[in-house]
Amino acid sequence: MLVIEDMKIGISLANYGNLPERDFLRDAANEIENNNLDSIWLSDHIIVPKENSPWNRVFETITTLGFLASITNTVQLGSSIIVVPLRDPFLLAKQIATLDSLSEGRVLIGAAIGWNKKEFQMINQGFSNRTKTFEKNIKIMKKMWSGEYFEEGFSCEPMPKSPNGPPILIGGQSKGALKRVAVTGDGWHPVGISSQQYLNGMQEILDMRKNDYLWTLRINFAANQKISSQYTGTDGRPRLRLVGNTDEIISQIQEYQKVGLQHLVCDIRADSKDDYFEQLKTVAEIKKSF
Repeated sequence: MLVIEDMKIGISLANYGNLPERDFLRDAANEIENNNLDSIWLSDHIIVPKENSPWNRVFETITTLGFLASITNTVQLGSSIIVVPLRDPFLLAKQIATLDSLSEGRVLIGAAIGWNKKEFQMINQGFSNRTKTFEKNIKIMKKMWSGEYFEEGFSCEPMPKSPNGPPILIGGQSKGALKRVAVTGDGWHPVGISSQQYLNGMQEILDMRKNDYLWTLRINFAANQKISSQYTGTDGRPRLRLVGNTDEIISQIQEYQKVGLQHLVCDIRADSKDDYFEQLKTVAEIKKSF
């Protein structure tokens, strides 16, 4: 197999649906780290309508990342994606700073404005103005992590281990999302788009602001299954997944790497723990080629 260097590959660990319990999360995290995969990412919802499966059962993102930080030593720990406008920015910044400090700087924050209008309504947060809320909250979080509040006579220690806080990777691929990457982001974290779409998005971002961005992508992973490469996400957007045998999926990943992707996050969906861990082993085997 062709070996290409410097591609990180991680797992979007299922903290939603019927699979996750303490033992599943612990065993999966240990499997990910023991197989030299690079990262573990968790999804985020707080309260949604019952019919919004699988998001009607979600282990809270930051709390669960704290649990995973305590049982791992090397893997990076990310959110994919935390809905910033739903949360108090001071508390969220404090939680992330604490997590980053206790994990020795292993945190990556995938962040977005959110899509579930009913969730915003239930939490009594404005949906139509969520973009402005997102921008305001991110500024507050960065101000806490940079130590600016010390100059005003306030303390918010402990500070994050990562200088000025963990990288903020902006989710989404709309024009607005790309602008948010350029204005406030340290990187890009869309979901399920093609390598050509990814290249186009990168170019648009760089046209707005040159920066040393972290280029990441979450994508559904289904090896050795008779399943389409195309599907519709829960937000209604068309998406792609990695499908085929091991060699075919390696070839697909290489196409992303050629356009500049640095960190791929494989989102495994399975109905049983055995099926989930079988897919996890396949990702680990693929990782050996990068």
